[in-house]
Amino acid sequence: MEADRNPIEIREGRGDADLRRFAEVDAESFAGHAATNMRWLAAAAPYAPLRLAVLEGEIVGGYMLLPVGQFFGGRSVPTQGVTAVAVHPAWRRRGVAGALMRDCVAFAREQGSALAPLHAATVRLYRRWGWEVGSQTLRQIVRTAALTGLSGSGRVRANPDRSAIEAMRRAHLRQWDGPLDRPDWYLSVEWDPGDPETLRFEYGWYEDDQLTGYVRYESERQAGGWIRLRVQEFIFTTLDALRGLLGFLGGQESQSSHVAFVHSAVVDASPLLWLLPEPHRDIEVQGFLCWMQRIVNIEQAMTARGWPARAAGRVELEVTDPVTGVERVVLEVEGRSARVTPGGSGQVRCGIGALSAWYSNALRAQDAVRLGLLEGEASAVSAMDGLVAGGLPWMPDFF
Repeated sequence: MEADRNPIEIREGRGDADLRRFAEVDAESFAGHAATNMRWLAAAAPYAPLRLAVLEGEIVGGYMLLPVGQFFGGRSVPTQGVTAVAVHPAWRRRGVAGALMRDCVAFAREQGSALAPLHAATVRLYRRWGWEVGSQTLRQIVRTAALTGLSGSGRVRANPDRSAIEAMRRAHLRQWDGPLDRPDWYLSVEWDPGDPETLRFEYGWYEDDQLTGYVRYESERQAGGWIRLRVQEFIFTTLDALRGLLGFLGGQESQSSHVAFVHSAVVDASPLLWLLPEPHRDIEVQGFLCWMQRIVNIEQAMTARGWPARAAGRVELEVTDPVTGVERVVLEVEGRSARVTPGGSGQVRCGIGALSAWYSNALRAQDAVRLGLLEGEASAVSAMDGLVAGGLPWMPDFF
């Protein structure tokens, strides 16, 4: 009854006043600073729509969508990265978060996207609305002294060209399932508006004037006078770039006892395991927020991604989505491409979250059965896993 008397309106943000109010809502929701939020929101506004929840005439929450791509099977799939989801503490438990998530799914579809990944402060909420875990982001903390002996052919240069960075990423990261295919403006939104008092640096690794690696990091003062380097992004396309950039970071040993690679900046099976003589002593691993994945348009998600060369088969799916309802489709894969048609018998039954985790190569259909997340005939489940066999999930972008 209360919801009927006070309906939640979801609308697009309009002007600086809306941005400032949402910056305040987000700051109070996450113990942040409105001024910092405002810098980020203002930088994102030309590219990313802000959606606001209004209740009783007041802005009480919202979210923003970053229009990007996401690599799956070697192809870039149209994606809206969900970020800045917030509900003011005074307005929680009144259905605001659910209204925002329903709007998010519908709006992402309207924008022509197939996927909507996010990083979850609360897995339970997003799982309820159709997202599922792809992986937990990891922080790998490495003794700086362990990196000092590494070197590579080439040299570092400060502030490499942003378009060259993104071109290098697009060519290199498509071998994994999950990395963002970022537009050239991405770092101007996600990196540049940070706290001006935090020291931040960007370096490229060049071999014969060709950019083959990239690192960006923050330098933080620690208690006792030490510095800790927090690496936000670490991309290497050659062995020399890997060894050279690690050696460059190791060169700061006199001031920094440790280097922290945050937010899964390096893959879980870190190359440091094979480069360092005593990795079990030199590396500490900590878990942080989960990357969660969601399909918002099944047909587009399946047809836009790439598929393994040997994948061939047919699966009849019945997918339950808390926003759009139950959908039956037939997925047919052959020759690196897929076709999706409505109908079928629904021989494999699952929620959209489980399908999204399978799509991301984070959860095999066989394992989803064991976890009670998927049902189906054993032969159909096995065939389903054969369609994506060999993919490696990784989300190196934190947004």
